[in-house]
Amino acid sequence: MQKPGKVHLVGMLGTGVRGLVSILRARNIHVSGSDSSGESLPLEFQRLGVECSPVHEEANLGSDVDFLVHTAAVGDDNAEIRKAHRLGIPVLKYSEFLGKLMGEGRGLAVAGTHGKTTTSSMTSWILYSAGKDPSFVIGGRIPQLGSSRQGKGRDFVAEACEYDRSFLQLRPEAAVVTNVEEEHLDCFKDMEEILGVFQQFINRVPETGLLVLNADDPQTMSLAPAAVCRNIQTFSLDPTVGDWQASQLRSGGLGAAFILTGPDGIRQRVELGIPGRHNVKNALAAAAICSWAGVSAEKISEALESFPGVHRRFEILARDPVTVIDDYAHHPTEVEALLGAARDVGFSGKVIGVFQPHQFSRLRQMLDAFAEALAGFDEILVTKPYKARDSREDQAAVNSNMLTREIELRGGTVSDTPTFGDARARLDEIVLAGDAVIFMGAGSVTVLASEYAGKPGAIEIVGKLSKVGA
Repeated sequence: MQKPGKVHLVGMLGTGVRGLVSILRARNIHVSGSDSSGESLPLEFQRLGVECSPVHEEANLGSDVDFLVHTAAVGDDNAEIRKAHRLGIPVLKYSEFLGKLMGEGRGLAVAGTHGKTTTSSMTSWILYSAGKDPSFVIGGRIPQLGSSRQGKGRDFVAEACEYDRSFLQLRPEAAVVTNVEEEHLDCFKDMEEILGVFQQFINRVPETGLLVLNADDPQTMSLAPAAVCRNIQTFSLDPTVGDWQASQLRSGGLGAAFILTGPDGIRQRVELGIPGRHNVKNALAAAAICSWAGVSAEKISEALESFPGVHRRFEILARDPVTVIDDYAHHPTEVEALLGAARDVGFSGKVIGVFQPHQFSRLRQMLDAFAEALAGFDEILVTKPYKARDSREDQAAVNSNMLTREIELRGGTVSDTPTFGDARARLDEIVLAGDAVIFMGAGSVTVLASEYAGKPGAIEIVGKLSKVGA
């Protein structure tokens, strides 16, 4: 790809697109953009000289722009995209532009319904810690490294999202599939279509590359026979299967200890500093792809031990007298894994959840599964759903009260707290010293988590976003 002088990002504060900013600026490419989410431009972007408009309008786009890159949430009716077409400025989706960037190096992609952010973060951290100086764009933020980085090494790590078939724009030389489940049913018709799209993705890995699959997930393994890649490695918590295993696993407290075993006699002790058996599996997948990339087992172990975790993945915001945890979980399987990790920690008091459903459509399609997963909390508070890409039909068909009723039918202790104010009031009534409060969801509930934990500036942020959560 010829180096552009200036790139304009539409929806620039979205999860993926914002990761392009630091990479582009590291290449001395000027960046402008727009975002209507109401989120403030991060200080780091301001320091980089990035221009950002809080509205989408034609005036934001100048003739000096070489590429316009937009998030999948923005359509062709966007004013800036229409102007770009008139001016003859190339218009690319984020995933297309990411594919071009990845193609300049050795692409390592991590896909899957769950775990891809943590696994791609672990992969990036291991490569960085081992001195490989990778570039990466991931959907979360690693303390000390951020959500993206332009390195000088050959490896480019990307979190590969299936939504809108975005990952079909990537041609990685190595890829991980953590699992495949029903998700994004506003985009896909059914499980058969989801599996078909994942099959297309793994078939973009060349015959001479590497494909890492979750041996414990039948849906993922069903893709293996038709794969183009001949080097397929698997990972598992079952000691009888998988090329990569965690033997002698001891999971508890805020971490896990195990013996990493892999091909060619690899056997290395690992002390992982984040909780949950699901994160042990993520570590196995990251170990597999990093070993292929040339990192020794010793370096992998050292990096996993120092891995600081990812923003909003079992992120502990406060510890005493109450533990406050913020987590992105917005799918029943993720909620189950999160609660399992919390039980492993062994908090002395109750484990209380505050759940903001993300999308009316997802809640409508997975109501029973959400109720099953949430009923395991000692008490769960449910807020009004966060609207994102939802049709009027979906919004009319489901609400938070329907979820609370289903949780009650399963024996759960639940409170219907539609607004953040309602949730805060209920927490003030029930929380005692020693309890853990876990805030869950992919929407604005993270703001309430920060406010409850007493983080500086949180009250002002809550004020700005109160209409979203109320």
